[in-house]
Amino acid sequence: MDTSVLIAIVVGAVIIAGLAFYAGTLLWRVQQQRLAQQQQAAQLQQQKAEKALYLRDSIILICKAMREEQCELSEGSLRLWVLLDHLVPERTPDPVLSYPGLHQMYQVVKDMPTHQARKAQDKALTRQQDKVRLKAEHELKDVIQADVAALLQRFQAQ
Repeated sequence: MDTSVLIAIVVGAVIIAGLAFYAGTLLWRVQQQRLAQQQQAAQLQQQKAEKALYLRDSIILICKAMREEQCELSEGSLRLWVLLDHLVPERTPDPVLSYPGLHQMYQVVKDMPTHQARKAQDKALTRQQDKVRLKAEHELKDVIQADVAALLQRFQAQ
């Protein structure tokens, strides 16, 4: 055999080995990316499940507090409505139609200031807002309690 043929065979074998190594490296990277994507998907699924459980538990806790009159109806309605709003994918049935008392009370109190803003505002305005809030609580009490019972039934069944 001629030396040039032998050199060509060796060079060809080195090139093929290099390409095979490169292809193997690429395949390994693709496999690692797939594993990472699967892990991310599993983590995302777990986070969604934890969030749903947290929302469910919070809704149940607030409903029980409202039912036992440990929480004002206006405060509970505001908190429940925000939690229900976070159940975006599960917005069936429509909360506005399913829980009209909570929705009406939320509409009354949603723009009222809380915490420091409430303390900082004029006392006469605070008294006026409290009067409106308490009147709405009194008028909507039965409807809100029915909504609370419906929410408890819905979320305790899960």
